[in-house]
Order: sequence, then structure tokens, then C-alpha cells
Amino acid sequence: MKRRRFLQGACGALVGLPLLESLAPRAARAADGAIPRRFVGFFECNGVEMARFWPTTGYGPLTAASFAGATSLAPLAGFADRLLIPRGIHMVPRGFNRDGTPGDDHAKGMAHKLTAQPIVSGSGFAGGISVDQEISMRLDGRPALTLLVGRRNTGTLGYISYAGSEQPVQGENNPWLAYQDLMGLGNLDPLALDRMIARRESVLDLVRDDFEDLQSKSLGTSDREKLEMHFDAIRDLEVGLGDAGLIPCNLPDGRAAEIQGINPDTIEHDSEFRTIGRMQMDIVALALACGATRAATLQWGTGAGGPIFTWGGMSHQYNHHKLSHGNTHDDDSGQEVPGYLDMLFDIDSWFAGELAYLLERLDAYHEGDGTVLDHSSVVWMNELSDGRAHDFRDLPFVMAGSCGGYLRTGQYLKVTQHDNPLNDDDVPHNKLLTTILNAVGVREDGGGPVTRFGDPAFGQSGEIDAIKA
Repeated sequence: MKRRRFLQGACGALVGLPLLESLAPRAARAADGAIPRRFVGFFECNGVEMARFWPTTGYGPLTAASFAGATSLAPLAGFADRLLIPRGIHMVPRGFNRDGTPGDDHAKGMAHKLTAQPIVSGSGFAGGISVDQEISMRLDGRPALTLLVGRRNTGTLGYISYAGSEQPVQGENNPWLAYQDLMGLGNLDPLALDRMIARRESVLDLVRDDFEDLQSKSLGTSDREKLEMHFDAIRDLEVGLGDAGLIPCNLPDGRAAEIQGINPDTIEHDSEFRTIGRMQMDIVALALACGATRAATLQWGTGAGGPIFTWGGMSHQYNHHKLSHGNTHDDDSGQEVPGYLDMLFDIDSWFAGELAYLLERLDAYHEGDGTVLDHSSVVWMNELSDGRAHDFRDLPFVMAGSCGGYLRTGQYLKVTQHDNPLNDDDVPHNKLLTTILNAVGVREDGGGPVTRFGDPAFGQSGEIDAIKA
């Protein structure tokens, strides 16, 4: 992206910077759309506890009362005026084999969600590019940031992002490797990187001279505060990585060269799910703020899987998929798990709290007349709606940020014309993906707005007008 700025330091280190208006040309600052608009997919698997997921008030403005009482969205109450919660969107191609496309409902929930494309028989992968990669390739000319929390799965259930037909993109589940790529540490001399790891040096130490030179320039108060916050965030992220054992320390002399990062078995342990997730969200926020990407996806777990939740007041015995069916076995051949609906409610509430953390990180970066959050569309999406039924209707989308004023916020909206949002008639989810593409600024080759995304054999053309500002 042309507007991205770096600090160039010793041994080839590069550190991306947030948008600093004081250093931008006057024409660029004054031009419409000078601040980039972005997309973040926050992807959860296995569906939700539908009865207690939605706001507790009726359709219309979101208020404090909307998050009071029995709703798993309560942790998001502080962002009520920045949220958009649509009801009545169904997935295409549809589940329950209604469109005769390959794959079971779990596979379709993963492969279709960001692509609106059917699974290709034989490979088991989606037949087209996903919206995150479309955004990044069209606007940045490079792949989107794709991160994963938890275990990898190399089958259909392991991927939500696609570079093209039958081209799944594996999410990086090692924050240290993702961080190295973001900070440009791949440019470092290998011995310098080994030394930095062994001595617990910061990447900021390698660009200190360039940083001090930048500080000496005539920066505005807002830019100076932004720069200091950005570097504090990098420091905090590095400390967090070190505390989790991702940056090895106290190694004997001569052993640093043997370091190859964290053991992937450790990263994939359920016990690391929460810690790794927070680090990945910090990386997403840094990547968007410094212009490394316009699109990012964070995938929590894999389809028909997920961790055993034993934190945040939860002490479950069965993994997320089993609980989504309320059964002790994945194939429903076991016994019903007593209180499983309450367990699902607690899981949904935990994910809402993690989304709130990401929104806080994005909202901390100020740019222009708003924040990175205001100029983004962050979409919490799910493999399914009701996990036990493998349902693809009334999908639980929660959106945050107006994407520069393109989207309505502070609203709980029924976007289908039917009284019952549980239908598969008039609002296919490919229209939501089309709306997102236009919101971030993607245009057709002729310069006009995008009219359709996904396989033209399924879904509909156009946007979801009800969610536009």
C-alpha cells in the first residue's frame, strides 16, 4: 500500500507506522477517502445458544437496556452505539442440502461463509476467493492477514479464507511468527535475530535512531500521542509474547541459533487458547493501524471442533462441538450433557468479551475524525446459527464500526421482510459480503460499485440496503 510508512533500522529491521497526518501531503489529507477503510472477520465455530444471544430489546436503536438481562452480548454494551446487529440473513449456498452442493453442513458453514461459493467435489474446498482476500488483493495487492487460534485442520473444516478456487489459506497460529512477519523481522540477518531473541531485545531497539529522528520532526500533538501509543503497544505485545514463553530467554551462549520458535504442540493446547487469542488480536490491531493490510481474519478453532473451555469461570468436560450438540460424543451417540445450554451461553459470552477486547484495541488508534474502529467493519460471524440443528438460517452476525460512515450503527435490525427471521428466502449472506466490499472501497473494473459477490448460481445481486447509512 503506497501510504504505508516504515522505520528502517539496524540489520534490516522494518517497523510499520500508523497513519501520521502531520507527515501526509496536504492534498492527501484533504482528499476524500484519505483514511483507509478496513475489514476484520472474527470467526467462531459451532453456532450459538440462539435463545439468549440477541439483544433483549426490540428492533431499533441499541441502548444499555439492549444488553441487560439474559443476553450473551452483555460484554459489548460499552460499544452499543458502534454496533450493527442484523437478523434474518441466511447462508448461500444453503445448508440442509437444499441447493444440492457437496459437503455436510459443518463443511458448508466453513467453506461458504466468506466465499459464497459451493464446495468443489473431490477437493472439498470452496470454489472461489473469500471476501477478505478479495479486499486485500484489490486494494493492497497482497494477501490478507489470516490468523488462527488453536489446532490446525488441513481439511475443509480448517479454513475460512481462500485465495481462489480450491486455494485455502492456512491461518498462522503462532503469534511470534505472525509478529516477525508484521515487523519485518524476516529482513534481519539471522544472527541478529538470534541475538535479539536470546537477549530479549526489542525490535524497537533496532530502529531507535530512526525513531528519535522522527520524534524530532514537527509532529502535531495527536500524531505524537499516536506514535507513542503505537510503540507502547509494540512493547506490550513483545512483553506478552515473552511472558507466554513465545520468545525464549535465559538460553546458554551459542544456543540462540537453535531456536526455531515455540513448539506448535504448545500453541495448539486448549490451555493456550485464551493467551494466544489476545496476542493475535493485538497483532490484528497493529497490522491495521500501521497499514500492513486492509483486511484480516481471526479464526477461533476449526469447524466441528473447538477447545474444552476451562477458564473465565468455565470448567467444562467436553469440547465446544460436543456441547453444541449437548452430547458427550461428536456423533450424538452418547448421553445428553446436563446444563449444556448454560455452558454454550457462557462460551458465547466469553467470545463477546474477546470481541470487546479487539474493539478496544482498534478504538485506541485515533486517525482523522475517528478511530481505526470507526473506519473499519469488524464482523463477528459463525459457522452455524443453532449448532445442534446445523442451521444456516438467521445467522448470528454482529458488526462493529461504520466503515467510514458507510454502515448504520447503534441498531438492531430485522433485514428480512418475513416476520420470522428463521428463513432462507430474501436475504442471502452473499449480499452482506457485497455490502462489505463496497463499504471498504472495492470497485468493479469499470469503477462502479460491486454488484455481486460469490457464485452467480446462488444468492442475489445487490447490497443489504437496510444496514447502509
